[in-house]
Amino acid sequence: MNFGKHLAIASLIISLPVSCIQAQNPRSIGPGEIPPQLFYVIDIGPNQPQAIPTSTPTATLPTPCGPHSALSIAWNKNSTLMAVGVRSGTNSCGLSGSLQIFDMSSGYPRLLRFVRATDFIGSVTFSPDGTLLVTGGDDDTVNVFEGVSPFKHLQTLIEGQSDIETVAINSNGTLLAAGGKDTDVRLYVKNRRNLFTYVKTLTDARNYIQTVDFHPINGQLAVGESGNRVRIYSGTNPYNLLKNFFIPGARLLTVAYSHDGTLLASADDRKKINLYNGTNPGNPLQTLTAPRRILSIAFNRKATQLLVGHINGYVSIYVITPLSNVFTDTLPFVKSPLPAHALAFSPDGKWLSVGRTEVAIYRVDGVRAPTTQASTTETITTVVITTAVNTTAVNTTAVNTTEATTTEYCEEPSPVTRIKSNTEMGNSSTLTALSLIALLTAVLQGIILQ
Repeated sequence: MNFGKHLAIASLIISLPVSCIQAQNPRSIGPGEIPPQLFYVIDIGPNQPQAIPTSTPTATLPTPCGPHSALSIAWNKNSTLMAVGVRSGTNSCGLSGSLQIFDMSSGYPRLLRFVRATDFIGSVTFSPDGTLLVTGGDDDTVNVFEGVSPFKHLQTLIEGQSDIETVAINSNGTLLAAGGKDTDVRLYVKNRRNLFTYVKTLTDARNYIQTVDFHPINGQLAVGESGNRVRIYSGTNPYNLLKNFFIPGARLLTVAYSHDGTLLASADDRKKINLYNGTNPGNPLQTLTAPRRILSIAFNRKATQLLVGHINGYVSIYVITPLSNVFTDTLPFVKSPLPAHALAFSPDGKWLSVGRTEVAIYRVDGVRAPTTQASTTETITTVVITTAVNTTAVNTTAVNTTEATTTEYCEEPSPVTRIKSNTEMGNSSTLTALSLIALLTAVLQGIILQ
């Protein structure tokens, strides 16, 4: 083994994050705020090589074809699990979907579970207590899983008549709403078995349902339909329609409440974002104009920023506090010209996930330096599980935000190292020690040469 060569490689790996920090001079996106920094890019393709061979598979599903897109992302209450709903394929090669669940408890993504679906999974959400994970898909069903490992399938709700576009659970976990292309919103109440029972269908829409979201404080339900109307319902029986308001001359794309309930945002096909009073929406408090077509929106945990995902993959940041003083910026970008379908902040305020043809994870809590685990010290040993074939390895790239020039931040990150199985990487603590030794060696050599 060429020990000197390995030391040189380890030295390069550990020095890259340092050079990035030195070159970085981040733009300010608001008073005293540090821009998000890209840490990881996760491959969501379902055709990963198997890490542990299956013994006797009970069934064989067709191999999903590309492209693959992350349509929806949700975090559990502890920010330890991230669920991703995926779309795969085309009409010519076949359409399919998958649910992928990642462990983030150690600060880097590990794929815990992979569940194949017969059609797109367009929406995922965790219950507030983290005990349940709910998905809605283009197979016209809502599926309920355990929200913790082993993520056992618990229930299928089959009342939907067409593609399920959106699912949401209220803040106390007692009411589930699901909407789709049949223009109806179906409500389910949690029963004594910790599952859901159908109770009512809201049939006031004239167009198919784009999105539903619950107010985090008073439990009201906002329903956005693909025409130009937003409807607000009470969140308790008999679930009456409280009010509706229109967005003239536009087609609604999505709505979302801020996490404190003070604001309700809507986005439409005119590249406009309207901000309303979250408790009693009426005339917009503020209207923002986006630079390009909008696909997704999300408030940060403090309701001080609104992020907007676009058709070309870019994500714009709007600082919305105070409303009269709006700053904008763009996330450090992964090379991908494809749409930004999903945006999700972790509840602890540390991470932001962006779903494109991959899932990009950004650090948003003001920590500037990439962690060592993002480059060298951790290995992925958990496997992917499907309903038909047992296990598949995850292919995750840890990304280091570095650039040799004087750009303001690292807009075209390069993979530092591809995380491999234990048989390929060996002991991670040894590698860490070698990296530190290499760095010290390089410094000492420089002093001696001088």
